[in-house]
Amino acid sequence: MIRKLKQIIGEYYPGFLYDETTSPLLWVFHKVLSRVQMTGEYIEDLRDLSRKGIVVHALKNSSQLNALILWNISKREGITRPVYCHGINMILWQPFTKALRSLLSLFFYNPYKRKFLKEITKQKQTSVIYLRGSEFIGSNYEKDPLLELISAQKELDVPIYLVPQLVTYGRRREKKDKTLIDLLFGEVENPGALRRIINFARFSKMAFVISAEPVNLKEYLDKQRGSSLSPGTVAYLLRRKLIEQIDEEKKAIVGPVLKSREEIIEIVLRDPQLVTFMKDMSDQENKTYDDIFKQSKKYLYEIASDYNEAYIGIWNKVLTWLWNDIYDGVVVDKEGLARMRNVAKKMPFVVVPCHRSHIDYLFLSYVFYHNNIQLPFIAAGTNLLFWPMGHIFRKSGAFFLRRTFRNDILYGHVFSQYIKVVMQEGFPIEFFIEGGRSRTGKMVMPKYGLLSMVIQAYREGACDNLAVIPVYIGYDTVIEEKSYLKEIGGGKKELEKTSSLFKSRKVLRKRYGSVYMNVGEPILLKDYLRSHDLPMEEMSMAERQSFYRKMGYEIVGEINKISVVSPISLVAAGLLCHYRRGISHDDLMSLLDEFYDYLAHRKVRFAATFANKEKALIEALNRFESLGQITRMGPEEDEDDELAETIYSVEDDKRMSLEYYKNNILHFFVPLSFVANSILSTTDDDIPLSKIVEDYSYFKRLFRHEFIFDDTVDDMEEVNNILSYIHDKGMIVGHDIDGEAWIEVKGRGRTLLVPYGGLIHNYIESYWIAMRGTAYLKDKKRQEKDLVKRIQKLGAKMYKKGEISKAEALSRLNFQNAVKFLTEAEILKPEGDEEDSRKDARTFSLTDDKALMESLRHRLFKFM
Repeated sequence: MIRKLKQIIGEYYPGFLYDETTSPLLWVFHKVLSRVQMTGEYIEDLRDLSRKGIVVHALKNSSQLNALILWNISKREGITRPVYCHGINMILWQPFTKALRSLLSLFFYNPYKRKFLKEITKQKQTSVIYLRGSEFIGSNYEKDPLLELISAQKELDVPIYLVPQLVTYGRRREKKDKTLIDLLFGEVENPGALRRIINFARFSKMAFVISAEPVNLKEYLDKQRGSSLSPGTVAYLLRRKLIEQIDEEKKAIVGPVLKSREEIIEIVLRDPQLVTFMKDMSDQENKTYDDIFKQSKKYLYEIASDYNEAYIGIWNKVLTWLWNDIYDGVVVDKEGLARMRNVAKKMPFVVVPCHRSHIDYLFLSYVFYHNNIQLPFIAAGTNLLFWPMGHIFRKSGAFFLRRTFRNDILYGHVFSQYIKVVMQEGFPIEFFIEGGRSRTGKMVMPKYGLLSMVIQAYREGACDNLAVIPVYIGYDTVIEEKSYLKEIGGGKKELEKTSSLFKSRKVLRKRYGSVYMNVGEPILLKDYLRSHDLPMEEMSMAERQSFYRKMGYEIVGEINKISVVSPISLVAAGLLCHYRRGISHDDLMSLLDEFYDYLAHRKVRFAATFANKEKALIEALNRFESLGQITRMGPEEDEDDELAETIYSVEDDKRMSLEYYKNNILHFFVPLSFVANSILSTTDDDIPLSKIVEDYSYFKRLFRHEFIFDDTVDDMEEVNNILSYIHDKGMIVGHDIDGEAWIEVKGRGRTLLVPYGGLIHNYIESYWIAMRGTAYLKDKKRQEKDLVKRIQKLGAKMYKKGEISKAEALSRLNFQNAVKFLTEAEILKPEGDEEDSRKDARTFSLTDDKALMESLRHRLFKFM
């Protein structure tokens, strides 16, 4: 009787999963489940694993919902579907008749005693297991699934792939303080069934699945062969490994447990180092400790972030709409982001992007959010503390620092201690090493303040290791273009304020092309410091400053290296490098081909649109024309074919706009531009190599405040690399004269070098104008602001007279950098504090060394 009943009922288990067409509840929930995303790389990995072996999905905690999500994604993406969930009761999701049989079958069959997981795995079926805990009662017969899988693997030729799976609903950080809801419905880390369903209902559109590194069980057991470990111990170690991998993935996404702002402030104020400093300061300045303490607390309330997940969700919706409305595309470095995620699993990290626009703050966090990387705490200037944006930025993870605090020692110590505590807590930090936004489109020389604080915090034990990650962000068009041009032209910088928000509505009426992001190689601080012979503890102050400078330049050098060449930037370079009023379409395309070949030789990163190069360049030209930045003159209808051609020209008042985008990629051309200008500075075709190297070194000194140079490559090596390239292009040949290396310019070599030289000619002209402008100091000292203003007016006169050819040479920022060079060259004698933000803080007078002055003027003039 019982045997016959067993045969009628059959062997069915609560863990079985069936097609949703036979399950009413699955059919109803299919649309909701289909919202959960898994990125393409993980899907491809699962497909590949399914072809090579048997996939077993491993969840950290038991969950019907998470098992259904894995099943739904597998069905949706054409991956081998799990047919069985070990230890997870799926009766609710089974067809009625099969659910009834599963219930009745439990009287006769026990999946754990029968080792059903082992049997179904030997049949090469995919399954789902969980690694700890159960949300259901009545699992008395439950056995370790890993023991069954280990046993199955020993009887299989193909490997079993255990894939740790993290299913997460949104990006909410776990908070330190537990609420009543946590106690009743389970914590965020391990929610109860009801809380999980509520979370999924609220955040299903933000839910996603991440696969951690799979474990090849065959290889894992092979490594254990010969050891004295029992199967139970092997299973325990394997479980711990899988759980650690899931936890690492979660840490990479949401970060560590979040303490409140008040708690972070309290930790900073109670730090022994800061307490000692405050006590010493109260003694030295004859103030009470309470007064110093209150001032420190006031500073911290100005500085500290107040991260709130709700604001992140709002930003996500706003920015998704904004990007779609103003940008044509967002192009991100997926491989670089994957490297960053791997780093985030192992250690805290600091993101150091270039700074081109206020959009940078928003864009980077948005990319991290959508690529499952924990959001950083962002260093922002106090200029962004205006209402209401200051409040919103603070709630979104921003912390604030003053432009300078050299004269406020207490503020500096408090801020440094805040950085240290943020790092101790394991939160990533983002700061812009250039200090402010680049108004020129090229990298600004690095500032070392925040970098030195981060390194100091690491040295004081804030974390075991730290990754510093350079990031490039670039735009086809920056939304602040007009304000940048105004500042470069000598206009006053506009302060950020609430009224600017209303003006920004104009931004929404335009399209700004594409945005690009690339990730550089992480600098692991432990290894980086170890590679230096002298420990930082033994460095003098001067040696430390040199160390910070070296690291700062390596970071900005890496950002330059990973920057993207876009069609916009390449076309801008082609339109500005020649010396005529206009250029024909054919000549421009030929020139851009030359530039493209050189960049390809340097193995730079091109925008994806270069897959169809001609189309991309034409679209860039059309964009410039539609914005009124260039003028196109086409052939007349009845014009002779010999005369019919299209001409492009750039009006004087538009050249500075194109200069910004040319500067985005100028650093790639700088070495060749230096060599080209050296060759073009003489009419002789035979030129000694020593002359070119000498000129190259001179340009590096002259433009040390303009361009980032690679100090790991000496000048001779760099020059030889350039000469090798132009030799292969047929522009020069090399030969010896009396044992000395010379080059000879051949054929059209000089003509072909002119555009390369022209790329930096506006900088040469800017410095020549500044050199001429030192005449304003013959009779009296002048304040820096007044001197630069007079130099700019002189430049305008020289341009009108035809003494200089490039309107973009009239850049206030170029003149400021030229003043720095002339000061270092001891042509100008400064008085006052260079670091003082007030432009009237320093005055300049002229050197008495007339010979030095004349020598520099003569040297520079030969490149004009």
